[in-house]
Parts: sequence; structure tokens; C-alpha cells
Amino acid sequence: MNQEQSTRKRTIFIIAGEASGDRHAADLVQALLTLQPEWRFTGIGGDRMQQAGVELIYHLSQLAFLGIAEVIRHLPTILRVQKGVRRRLEAGVDAVILVDYPGFNLHIARMAHGMGIPVIYYICPQLWAWGQKRVEKIRKYVDLPLVIFKFEESFFARFGIQAHWVGHPLVDQLTHLLPEEAFREKYGLAPDQRIIALLPGSREMEVRQLLPVMIAAVQELARTHRIVPIVGKPEHLEMAFYRQLVPDSIRIIDQDVHALMKHAHFALVASGTATLELGYLQTPMVVMYRVAPLTYYLGRLLIQLDHIALANIVAGKPVVPELIQHHLTVERVQQYARKYLEDERYYIAVKSGLASIPEVLGPPGASERAARRIVDFLNRSLT
Repeated sequence: MNQEQSTRKRTIFIIAGEASGDRHAADLVQALLTLQPEWRFTGIGGDRMQQAGVELIYHLSQLAFLGIAEVIRHLPTILRVQKGVRRRLEAGVDAVILVDYPGFNLHIARMAHGMGIPVIYYICPQLWAWGQKRVEKIRKYVDLPLVIFKFEESFFARFGIQAHWVGHPLVDQLTHLLPEEAFREKYGLAPDQRIIALLPGSREMEVRQLLPVMIAAVQELARTHRIVPIVGKPEHLEMAFYRQLVPDSIRIIDQDVHALMKHAHFALVASGTATLELGYLQTPMVVMYRVAPLTYYLGRLLIQLDHIALANIVAGKPVVPELIQHHLTVERVQQYARKYLEDERYYIAVKSGLASIPEVLGPPGASERAARRIVDFLNRSLT
């Protein structure tokens, strides 16, 4: 392959539909531009992708729906966005990169495949959790599956699909964090105050569901324990929205959220990627999950695992408590929070149970490894 072929300008369409995917996609784009500075990126994502150089045709805030009921209610928006994607693909792109978000992205994979456009899936759908009905879609529509857990390679191999493990991109985001002394100094925290991280999720709907429960629990605990609760806010959600839910006495931060996770005594957290981040940092947590009854019922039919928290799934055992649907009450949250504050043996046992997670996620450099795979694949397939 000559230099002109390997460096000629390509147009890549990339989609991330959630805040975590926006971070991972932005890191991937930066790694790709380091290798191929002539490439151009357009697609759907958030502020981080835009800052990394992606020309957005839609912002992820237009797709951040939680649960079946919300999806149905926003179906006209979803269909409009899908039509917009089709128009952009028809205008000409060299490849499509899909990042997580399988409900939407598998539809786009089928669309792009039908147009003869190479499809790369970064953070491939976790079909080992959601069942195997979608495996055939990966086989038919995805040309390069990139997975983030080592065991996913063998899972896909059972179905004749060659997936490539690149490691988990969040590892890079959890290194070089602000040290605890500097974190406490920056936010005016006394050395003897135990930090409680409140992490209610990245979508407005789940924040509305979970944050009031978290606040009620810590306000009661503050009467008997020297604690300081801090809310970690995703960058894409407005501070004014949070201030409607959070009393002035509780601090909200949107920077140093990973440092908050690391230095917290424990966290109250929405089920999702944040539980894996906390697990990697070995911070104990109480995991919460509450959606519309129909969504929960359908989810239980689909999910083939005993746990919902990624930290428990990756650890392979129930290390941290999960409070789901009607089990999620202020009293139950306080029960586990008190154990973390008062029962040192329990606290140490939870931290020990999380100790295996860093090894499962792999070493730093996932974005760079994924970028090299993508460049090699496209330079072979597009020549």
C-alpha cells in the first residue's frame, strides 16, 4: 500500500447516543486523528465529540431516552433522526463507527450495510447479558466488532464472529486523577469529613427518579455522621436543572467527577457505567435502579443475568447492594449507607470484592488500540 492510499482523506460517520459513549467516542476520534490527520468525522454525539473535531448533525441530548415508555413517546424524534442519518450516509461516507447504544445503532448498522458502507462497532453490544437474538445482526451487518471485555472474544467466537478485544476505554479516564489532599483543598473539605458521592445518572428522567431518594437518605445520615455529600453532574446536563432538585446546602460539581468517585468513602449511584468506574477505583457503592413498570418487566424478560450493576457482573458475584424498583426506598439506602459508615469489616470486604475489576478491564490504551485496528481495517478494505 502506498502512502497516498493510506493517508487519503476519508469521511467517517460516528454515532454515540449517551454521555459515556460521547467520552469514549471523543477519545477514539482523537486517537484516529493522531494516526490519520486527514480524516474527517461527522455524526451524532455530545460536546466532547464536537470538541474532538466531529461535525455533529444531531446532539445526543435528542436521543437520551430511558425505558420503553420514553422510547415510544419519542418515536417521532427517533424516526426523524434515523431519516437524517440515512440522508447523510447517502451523501457519501467511507465508513460508519458505532459506539455502544445498541437499540439505535444496530438499526443504523443494517442501514449502512445495505448501502455497502463498512460498519465498525466499538464497544459492541453486550449480548452475553441481553440474550443472543441480536448476534445474527452483528454477524450480518458489522464488519469489524471491537469489544471491551476479554471474555467477549470467546463469546462471539462461539457464533463464528471474529471480535477483537481492545480493553476498556474508561481505564484511561481513571488515571492521573486529582490527589485527595488537592481535591479536598479545592472544594474546601475538612480531612475528617467523609465524602459521599451522589451519582444519579446521565439522563434527566433517571436523575429525577433517583436524586431525591439519595438526598433524603444523606440528609438523615448527616444528623448522626460527619459526612459531606457531593453531587457529580454530567457536563451535558444543565446546572439549573440540578438546582431544582438539590438544596443549596449540597455541593454540585461537574469537574473532577472521577476524583470525587475515587476519594468518596462510598457512592450512591445509578445503575450504569458509573458502577464500573467506581468498581475500578474500588469505591464501595449502593446501586439504584428505577424505571417505568413496563420497562422493568420487559427488561427482566430480556436480561439473562442475576445482577444489574456492571460492577457485580464483572466481579462475577454480588459484591455491592442493588436496590431495584420497589426495593429502592430511603430507609434501605440508609441501611446500607450506615453499614459502610459503621461496619468496618463489611466495608473492607466490599473493597476486597471489587479488587478483581481492574484486571478484567485491561491495561490503559484502549482508544489507541481500537484506532490502530480501525485504520488497518479501513486501509485494507477501502483500497
